[in-house]
Amino acid sequence: MSTDLAADVKKRRVDNGLKKKSNHSKIYQPFRAIGYITNEVPYVINNHSNEYFLTTCVGSSFQTYNLGKMNLLFVSTPTEEPITALATYRKIVYAAAGNQVIGYKRGKEISRVGGKDNFTIMQILILGAYIAALCDDNTLKLWDTNTGDLYTEIEFGEEFTATQMLHPSTYLNKILVASTQGTMQIWNIRTNKMIYQFGYMGAPITCLTQSPVVDVVAIGLLDGTVTLYNIKADEKIDSVRQDDRVTAITFRTDGEQIMATGSMHGDVALWDLSERRLVHIMKNAHDGYVTNLTFLLNQPILVTAATDNSVKQWKFEKNNSVPSIYKSRSGHHAPPSKIIYHGENFKTVLSAGRDRALRSFSTVRDAQNFEYSQGRIARKAKVQNTRMDDLKLPPIIDFDVNDTKVKEWDNIITCHANDNACRTWSSKNKRLGKHVLMSTDKSAVKATCISACGNYGFLGCASGLIDMYNMQSGLHRKLFTGDENGHKKPITGLTTDAINRFLISASVDKMVKIWEIKTATLLHTIKLESPIVSIRHHKDNDLLAVVCDDLGIRIIDLETRRVVREFWGHRNRITDFTFSPDSRWIVSASLDGTVRTWDLPTGSMVDIFKVEDIVTCLAFSPDGDFLATGHVDNVGIFLWANRTQYANISLRNITEEEEASVKTLSLPTLQGLDTSDTEEEDSDLEDAVLQDNLETVDQITDNMITLSMEPRAKWQNLLHLDTIKLRNKPKEAPKLPEKAPFFLPTLPGAKVQFSLDKSDKNSEEKGKDALESRTLHFSELNTDTEFTKLLRAGYEADNRYDRFVDYAKSLSPSAFDLEIRSFSIDSELTVLNHFLAAILFMLKTRKNFELVQAWLSVFLKIHGDLIVSNPINPIHDKLKQILDLQSKEFGRLSEQIHYSLCLIDFARRA
Repeated sequence: MSTDLAADVKKRRVDNGLKKKSNHSKIYQPFRAIGYITNEVPYVINNHSNEYFLTTCVGSSFQTYNLGKMNLLFVSTPTEEPITALATYRKIVYAAAGNQVIGYKRGKEISRVGGKDNFTIMQILILGAYIAALCDDNTLKLWDTNTGDLYTEIEFGEEFTATQMLHPSTYLNKILVASTQGTMQIWNIRTNKMIYQFGYMGAPITCLTQSPVVDVVAIGLLDGTVTLYNIKADEKIDSVRQDDRVTAITFRTDGEQIMATGSMHGDVALWDLSERRLVHIMKNAHDGYVTNLTFLLNQPILVTAATDNSVKQWKFEKNNSVPSIYKSRSGHHAPPSKIIYHGENFKTVLSAGRDRALRSFSTVRDAQNFEYSQGRIARKAKVQNTRMDDLKLPPIIDFDVNDTKVKEWDNIITCHANDNACRTWSSKNKRLGKHVLMSTDKSAVKATCISACGNYGFLGCASGLIDMYNMQSGLHRKLFTGDENGHKKPITGLTTDAINRFLISASVDKMVKIWEIKTATLLHTIKLESPIVSIRHHKDNDLLAVVCDDLGIRIIDLETRRVVREFWGHRNRITDFTFSPDSRWIVSASLDGTVRTWDLPTGSMVDIFKVEDIVTCLAFSPDGDFLATGHVDNVGIFLWANRTQYANISLRNITEEEEASVKTLSLPTLQGLDTSDTEEEDSDLEDAVLQDNLETVDQITDNMITLSMEPRAKWQNLLHLDTIKLRNKPKEAPKLPEKAPFFLPTLPGAKVQFSLDKSDKNSEEKGKDALESRTLHFSELNTDTEFTKLLRAGYEADNRYDRFVDYAKSLSPSAFDLEIRSFSIDSELTVLNHFLAAILFMLKTRKNFELVQAWLSVFLKIHGDLIVSNPINPIHDKLKQILDLQSKEFGRLSEQIHYSLCLIDFARRA
């Protein structure tokens, strides 16, 4: 890449970063997205030495995996527009986004071509130093990667609408182009001329693949026909047909003459080319249409990908044409409906999706993601000739997880749409559990929960009844009816307290009821103004959050059984809400597109942000570092970092004007938080400006004891300077340099050098000059240092020692110790008296209190014996004043501390 092109790429990258910059919320910072594997763009595979690398597209980024371990290596930086095509050449991955092709190395952009005119690239091929791109304006463009210039452009006529292209093996400078009209053309891209046009193939061409045989290509048609065609002889060799559109084709190269074809319904057909027959159909290999198929070179391994957000490896055993799953990575292929944090370190998110799947996602390591097994539904789907999704359990509408008894029995319970039974699951075994818990009156189960001890599961029914089952045995234990005082309408929420004494239930009948679990009797009823949609319980603080149809959030203190807070502000139905781990905040999401954070102690809204895709579910991590959200039309889970964990955030009530002007935030990317893009965001800049404008004061009030702003180690090292010097003392004495011969003069300096120049002066003149330079005029000798001069100046200025204190604070501990030891001593101990006067001045002003103690301690340690030997000196009066003043200040401070402690103890016991 040329220097000018590199500079242009760098400038464009900076510009794009500025354009993407947006105001983040006060509390939440976009972190990263999890759960994305692939989409409708076909993957690409390249190999280096003996390792294969898989690159999949996920929107505006791509991910690269090591196929051997199926672990994620890196994620690319996002593009401005969604990626539409991928290609690889050696260690470089090329991604087409809009009208540009961007080159990446290890996920970082290194080159870029295109960017002019209005078109979208559909497919790209790498031909050495050139990039060929098939565009939606029915043209084929060729760029030179060395210069970044457009090399040539081929325009197809109206009777030929290009859809696919292929570079046939050994065909130099030739590209085979297919069309929706069912015809093909071969073009010479160097001369920009069409060489040959083939006849009608019988249907629109949907895919092209090079076969292991030179001159033979596989052509996939819209009607399900796969034709093997010799393009050199222009003749059809053979053809097979499947039930629907052909989306991908690949060939085995390990000695077996097998061809695999993918369909739009997720099936993969295996064809024996030697016997010209269908060997096997991999029914329901995927839950979406197959985007790409690849047999690894000389290996019996088939890699498949589809629009169901999954990539799978299938392994063929010897003499067996039916493959088995070898390795896979997958995520939800429909948006998640509910998420909960759980696990030993609470780094795992349990997610139920509209694809009828229950999945576990690790927020730390993507390789630990998995789907909970629902039994042998793949075999059942094959026998019944139906889709796997049709045999899965109905969509999960509510679930709960408790890890207390995870090693003993099932620890997850789920209830399903329009189903009168709950299922248990085991996170230890990663599969469906042993028990099916039925409602006693056969009505649909609407809500469920597990007790805090993990022994019991509760089912809230549409009829208003509540059943309690034993999670270990699956046996029915109790029925909560309450007779005429029970719920009369569907249950919308269930929870238990931390010690399994009470069961709390909520219903559409506007009632919150508290039951005693031991006797299954009703203890108390709380009536609200509107039907209840859902509830959330914070067990540590015994607070219950209730969302009602009137768009209000009410907080109930279960100890006093009263509504203590109400939050209003959402303008549409609340989709989900949760407590923060410390129960200080309620975070809620609504169909109005906003996510709001409510502060319980102040009863105000302290944060709000808006997203384009509505939040359908959310959860706060138990350690408070992340907020996880699920969004409509997004199959992934998005993590938002809690900025209050690592920064000082000033929170205040959000006014209506600020709420009206809230900006829409972009969702977190797959690459994760880029600190370079977030360090200078608008709100951070505002905070920095405010901090710069603030003026710090030395002391808020004269009555307050104030410490200095000096580092703690500065005065601590002064007290232990002798120990530090002893520790740092060298083990060996420094060696003297070797003496030079007496007749060779030396030059001054650290390194010994001999002066070989002849001097014009004689030795007598040199000796005389040296003697004169060393002559001291004792009358002009002044031994006062700056330290002592400032002490004297402070005494002369009516005991104002501000300049002395500032200078002394700037000295290092060793320099301060040397100044104290170097005091000039006279019969009146003048300098020592000045120093104690400075100490007394600092105590009276109540500033730098810890420095006063350290300085006084060092002074008395060094000059204590001299002070004792002069009992009639005024220095003793100063020491007595210092002692009295210190005792007075300490007594005043101790009194305030004891008063505060007593007040706290009284409030705690009240």
